[in-house]
Amino acid sequence: MINKNFNQIIIGKICAPYGILGWNKMFSFTENKKSIFTYNPLFYSKKNIIYVLKIIQWKIIKNYFLIKIKNVNNRNTAYLFQNIDIFIYSKQIKKKKNEYLWNEIISCKIFNINKNFLGKVINIIRTYSNDILVIKKNDYTKEILIPFVKNIIIKKVNVKKKIMLVDWRE
Repeated sequence: MINKNFNQIIIGKICAPYGILGWNKMFSFTENKKSIFTYNPLFYSKKNIIYVLKIIQWKIIKNYFLIKIKNVNNRNTAYLFQNIDIFIYSKQIKKKKNEYLWNEIISCKIFNINKNFLGKVINIIRTYSNDILVIKKNDYTKEILIPFVKNIIIKKVNVKKKIMLVDWRE
């Protein structure tokens, strides 16, 4: 998820308080869930003011984390962080050559090798074997699902021009 105004990428969400000592539940949207803690600093926004999120301790519980935020020492203060998005700036992400972020691929125009316009990427589905691009030409057409297999199906990606070339027939 991205806020284009600030080039922010939402990578997690602070949820309900947990217990009485100021802990909150947190979900990570990163591919490797623990990698959310490798980004420094993490940010959040309240009433259009951006703050640095200072997590001083964390624990894994089932499919989420428990986090302890600096100066949050009771349940009432923890409630103030409920439903807050955690974000980083895109410049904090170190990418390798020919590596793409999902938010860079969303809204790319897709053309096949015969230069026919297939539509725009509206979503990406993660599967065990590979990602699947969800393509839609307009609001009245059905969706096309294209496996994201580099060099075989995905021939070229230009995230700056928001264009992709694929070996695919409608």
